[in-house]
Amino acid sequence: MLVTKEKAISFESEMAYKIYNSKLNMYPFAHGQIENFLPADLINSVLDYWPSHKEFTSNRESGSILNTKGEALPEDHPSNFRHQIALTEKSEIQQIKGENFEFWNSFTGLLCSRNIINAFISLYAHNLVKRFKLKEFNELFQKMHYVPRIHLIHDKTNYALGPHTDNEGKVIVILIYFESDLKESKNTLGTSVYIPKSPGFSCSRGVHHNHEDFIRVFSASFQKNNAFSFCRSDRSFHGVEKVMEQSVERKLLQYSLYGKLR
Repeated sequence: MLVTKEKAISFESEMAYKIYNSKLNMYPFAHGQIENFLPADLINSVLDYWPSHKEFTSNRESGSILNTKGEALPEDHPSNFRHQIALTEKSEIQQIKGENFEFWNSFTGLLCSRNIINAFISLYAHNLVKRFKLKEFNELFQKMHYVPRIHLIHDKTNYALGPHTDNEGKVIVILIYFESDLKESKNTLGTSVYIPKSPGFSCSRGVHHNHEDFIRVFSASFQKNNAFSFCRSDRSFHGVEKVMEQSVERKLLQYSLYGKLR
């Protein structure tokens, strides 16, 4: 199923409704979940048009994750079992061939629509106004410039992510879960929220820290079409627990909204 202009309008309206009416948890940072986020016709097409493995790039190859010293990770690091395609980068999305490309190109356009971007900005408006020291809600649209970056992700084997706050240029991050082959442990596979054991600890760089220095207080449910989102801050520590009992594969999408004052 390709996303026609008529279907896109309908999909946008349904998704925006769910975003505007979703609830947030505010501690230790603003985050929330939306069940059945994508319209039924759309989520059912995601796996049908899933790209082949050779069309993905590993974290190590992309240089997207560094250690606490700002260095590239070793080949056997758990984070290197994540493979991705930057759907908002022309050179990468064009690695997808045939009808698969047509689907993901139209799907990306849908997620990058002003309607969807504005809905997420409105959801986290309180936090963003405070972060950018704005005077009122409308300035989020009048004085800010936003750029969405979307990655299609395929995790394999013993993938894990240490607690981190994310790139400081990000304002909102959304993860949409598609599929996992470990059905009994959904809650251990979703993104986890952490509190540092050291009171008052924060991180502006977004580097990855050791799990043993943090307390896990929440894990998003890795179930098909569940969307987990959060507002980036110097305390938005999140990550992924390592799955120890067996090898596992996860398919998901990461939507990062970057923002800055004009």
